[in-house]
Amino acid sequence: MIKDNKNSKIIPFYGSTNPDLFEIERRCIDREGKVIEFLDRILPDGNLLDVGAGNGFTAEKLTNGHRHIIAVEPDEKMIDRNKRLIWSNGVAQSIPFHSKTFDAMYSTWAFFFDGITDLDDGLKEVERVVKDDGIIIIVDNYGNDEFCSLSTQDISSNVSKWVQRGFDYHVIHTEFIFDSIEEARKLLTFYFGEKGTQIDQTRIEYKVVAYTKRKTTVN
Repeated sequence: MIKDNKNSKIIPFYGSTNPDLFEIERRCIDREGKVIEFLDRILPDGNLLDVGAGNGFTAEKLTNGHRHIIAVEPDEKMIDRNKRLIWSNGVAQSIPFHSKTFDAMYSTWAFFFDGITDLDDGLKEVERVVKDDGIIIIVDNYGNDEFCSLSTQDISSNVSKWVQRGFDYHVIHTEFIFDSIEEARKLLTFYFGEKGTQIDQTRIEYKVVAYTKRKTTVN
């Protein structure tokens, strides 16, 4: 995640300090796996990079015999060494790999770039390490759904900014699906305060946007 801060390029993530809440989020967000299905269909075989990989949940699901994923995560406490992944501790603006190393790069709910001054720094690094004609995918909140409406701030992605940077976008209609109302309230109160305490359902509409771009071949 990116932060507009002179002393830090990382937004502190609650996952390492509140693992019980992160477990609920990871289990219940897109529970039917529609985002994973989209990524699995679009991403190529070869060597891939997951930036802001968290505990490696997505990278583990997308890894197969023909697709090898390097998981880059800035928060050392989030890294799950029990997962059979190759890990790298780093940030988007300074990816510790040679140029044109990867066939594709993706990031799920980690490149919260909108409104951040160093968006282009991160994208330049991504384009540097991805091979010519390689694929770049950024997953974020689309907005205009039950989940984002709970926030007093606009937490939806700015689609026009990504389109201006040459990305196509795809909207994935999914849901948070909780095991109980109590579980839903626990996570959503943490996110949204008082509104979260009023939740009385276990399924929350959630729209995801996946930005995709094929890196232009440099002559």
